Amino acid sequence: MSLASPIDSSLSGVVWTRTLKEPVRRYPALTGEETADLVVIGAGYCGLNAAIHAAMGGVSVILLEAGAVGNGASGRNGGYNVPHFPGTVSPSQVVSMLGKRKGQALVELVLNGADAAFRQAEAFQINCSAVQNGWMQPAHSDTALQKVRKVYEDWKAFGANVEWRSAADVRDLLGAQGYLGGWWNATGGTVNPYGLAVGLGRAADQSGVKIFEHSPATKIEEDAGGVVVHSGQNRIRAKTVLVTTNAYTGDFLPQVQRSVIPVYLYHATTRPLRPELRREILKTGLCFTDTRKSGGFGRLDPEGRLIPGGAVFAFGDKRAYGERHARSRLKLLFPQLTDEDTVLDSYWEGYCAVTDSYLPHMQRLGRSVFSVVGFSTRGVNLAQNLGRVVGEFAAGKRRMEDVPVELLEQRKDVAHWSIKARAARLVFPFYKAKDRLGLI
Repeated sequence: MSLASPIDSSLSGVVWTRTLKEPVRRYPALTGEETADLVVIGAGYCGLNAAIHAAMGGVSVILLEAGAVGNGASGRNGGYNVPHFPGTVSPSQVVSMLGKRKGQALVELVLNGADAAFRQAEAFQINCSAVQNGWMQPAHSDTALQKVRKVYEDWKAFGANVEWRSAADVRDLLGAQGYLGGWWNATGGTVNPYGLAVGLGRAADQSGVKIFEHSPATKIEEDAGGVVVHSGQNRIRAKTVLVTTNAYTGDFLPQVQRSVIPVYLYHATTRPLRPELRREILKTGLCFTDTRKSGGFGRLDPEGRLIPGGAVFAFGDKRAYGERHARSRLKLLFPQLTDEDTVLDSYWEGYCAVTDSYLPHMQRLGRSVFSVVGFSTRGVNLAQNLGRVVGEFAAGKRRMEDVPVELLEQRKDVAHWSIKARAARLVFPFYKAKDRLGLI
């Protein structure tokens, strides 16, 4: 049985297609033969940024996409631009895992990355409904409070401009109940994630990148003349290939697919909140994500919708299960909401690539073939900024050792990948139970 994530270029149910302000462009399918210095496979945030910055570095670039620009995780996520690692991964842990040089470089990339992403969107004039009013990580339990406080102190020691907030401050800023305190970084915020991807596609096109949609890569071969990327009967000859497909890699590259766990997630939206609720819930445009694995996050879209979500429980009526959980979690976070306020007007699903370390990695697949995957829910920030770095590497503007992630020189599958990939689709009730008992 294949566990390849399905390609849905229609983005069925995704609210971001309804609130989109950036005009969608369509690109042709690959036909015949092409040549380029660099082929990037996957038109999400990482691939788009790699293509743009490689082209700006003077190389010819072709961007190959199995579906349409941004139709994977980049167009389906919650749109949180977070200046932090996943969960309670701290800067000192990152340095410990990667070593001082690479670890500190990755910490700097993440710390400055949210602001860099907003500034790049401005420079490219991408209309992605960007709101940079800060991001907060609040603590929902005594266990979480200890972990969150430690993360805050670690960032503070690193020199980050972060602030601690009391329980009363958190309640006032978020309009949410039950939090014991938290920290925030003013550089975070939110975007329409699909609008951002569409705008990056336009920027890539204007930078001279050739984009081919509905053109899945089916085989990669190296010979004395370089690399040949096949898409069915069509092909591209290049000097370098960069695979940026994340959880949507498919079965044709098992060494990439099995280096991450494809986590099946859903999001939903309420209808726009009543004006009196808008004056109380997330009143400053702040967004937040707590440490609960069963979903504890909040933001508003430009029309005032709240956006809950979590991991898909792929058993029985998964949508009904997800919607029940979403409404229950909204009422837990915001008890001022009525049943009518929590009626959902959209629901969609997608896949996120999560690594064992919660950090991305680069893998050498051949002499001149590389993959970069595993952003573990931090794509709006990290996938974009690491994409820029690897694009500069592909253009010869950086050395391999300047890419601040682990480089896998040989295949390294996640242990028991098949079991974990299937278990990830059924584990959500377990996460709920742990969160309810205050164990996370």
